[in-house]
Formats: sequence, C-alpha cells, structure tokens
Amino acid sequence: MTRHEPGSDVRREVVTRRQLADALGALGVRPGGTAIVHSSLSAFGFVVGGAQAVYGALREAVGPDGTLVMPAFTPQLCHPGTWRAPDLVRADLAAAAAAMPVFDPLRTPVSRTMGVLPELLRALPGSLRSPHPHVSFVAEGPRAREVTRSHPDAYRLSAQSPLGALWRLDATVLMLGTGWDKCTALHLAEYAAAYPGRRAGLWPLPVAGPAGTRWHEVPELLVWEGDFDRLGAAYEACGAPLARTLVGAAVCRAVPLRPLVDFAAGWLPGHRDLRRGIAPPGWREVVDAEGPLPLDRVPEGVAA
Repeated sequence: MTRHEPGSDVRREVVTRRQLADALGALGVRPGGTAIVHSSLSAFGFVVGGAQAVYGALREAVGPDGTLVMPAFTPQLCHPGTWRAPDLVRADLAAAAAAMPVFDPLRTPVSRTMGVLPELLRALPGSLRSPHPHVSFVAEGPRAREVTRSHPDAYRLSAQSPLGALWRLDATVLMLGTGWDKCTALHLAEYAAAYPGRRAGLWPLPVAGPAGTRWHEVPELLVWEGDFDRLGAAYEACGAPLARTLVGAAVCRAVPLRPLVDFAAGWLPGHRDLRRGIAPPGWREVVDAEGPLPLDRVPEGVAA
C-alpha cells in the first residue's frame, strides 16, 4: 500500500461517494441485484469518508432490493501449526491451540487483511454471516439469509457454500481496486474442475471444548490463487462479459459470476499444473484429487 508522507512527491486522487456511485452505474450495477464485493480503499487514492462512503455508494447502486456480499475471512483463527511468520518466537503449539478463540459470527472481527469494508458490513444491524470459522461470508439485503444460511465445515468454498448460493442468484462480482487474485468466486471452479496436481487433505477447525478450544479435522481441497491474475487476464482477452472503469487511481471491474466460473473451470485443466507443489503447513493426509470430489452437487452449467 502506498502511503502519503508530508513533504513527499506522492500525490493521491481524491474520490467522493458520488464518483463511486456513478462508476458503479457505468459498470452496469443495477438496483435489485446481488453483488459479491472485493475492495481496496487505498487503491483509489483518498476516499472522502472512507469505507462508509464506499458502502453508501454500493447500497445506492443496488438499491433497497439489492444484496451486498463480502468475504469475511478469519485466518487469525487457524491452528498454530499453520503459522509461517518467521518473526514468531517458538511457542508451545498445544497450549496456543487450546487458547485459540472460537469463531463467533456476531463478534469475531473480519481479518484486517480483508480490508476495512467487510468489517463495516459485518457490524451493520441486519447483516448476516455464514458459520464457517475460517472463510465466512457476510451479507446484507433481502437475499442475505439465502446466501449465508448454508456453509458446511468441509469443502468450504464449494457449491454448498455461499459461493454456490451466489451462483444460483446469478450474482455479479465487483472488484473495486483489487486484482483477480482476490476474486474468491474463482475458487468455485477449483472444486468443479480437475486439473493436474489438484489435491485434498485434512484441515483443522476450532470448536469450543470443556477445557478450552479443541480441534477437529475435515476433508478440504487445497485451493490456490497463484495463477488467478493470469486466469483473469485470459478471461478479459477472450471478450467474455466484463465491464471496466477507472475511479481515482483504481481499476474497477464488474463481472457476471456464472460465465466467469464457467470459463475458469474450462481454463484450469489446460493451464494449471501443481504436481510439484508442496502442501502448506497444517495439512494432513494430503492425496491427489484428480477425480470428482465427494460433493452432493456442483452448480448447473459448471464443468465437473
């Protein structure tokens, strides 16, 4: 993130709520729709009113009958065995694991790595949050319950998650100052399409126990965002549905979720090969998952 220091040569664009609302209209955002939003306020320059102004512009764009959805992830609740920060002093991992707070949809803050807007949406009266302890989604609007009511522990970003609900609602993906690497909907394609090196394993989740937090393991797909920028560039190059505009210094995109995920599910098998990859810390019993995953369903129209 670029920071402005007094006396420096760095200058930031000043962006208002009106400019944001006009840009959302230019992107084709219309009242009554459902949108999953990824945002970076710093990418715009200086937003007058900060996250509140961005939320106001979004709410104006979708209107009272529209629904806003944002990832509300909480990686701070992951098992200490997954920690990779090199500056941490060696700790008693068992004691740290028992001391980990459990997830509370109403009170657990969204990780700061997700940006400030999802935390604002989470704190609004009437917003709802899905129950997954690591990759929850927060939603506000008439379809919020439909989006957040189902989120199983296992296969957390599959069609059974809020992403599947967004598929069924024919949602729009909004990337406001963020790159394709932040496009959470693309994970839906990873569950739908087998590619070389796709793997699954056991992932630990925290739950409340009588003597502190205890952990249980669930089957999960190892997802990866490392080529999402390349995937997104290929999507843009093929002339698929997409709108793009510049607001301040930020590139903003609006993409219909269904054709994007369909494209990604067709792109991955021929362009991704992770057979030489190494599983990150914290995973157990990692095995190849080149065949269909043991899921009830994938969204209709997505390659399986």
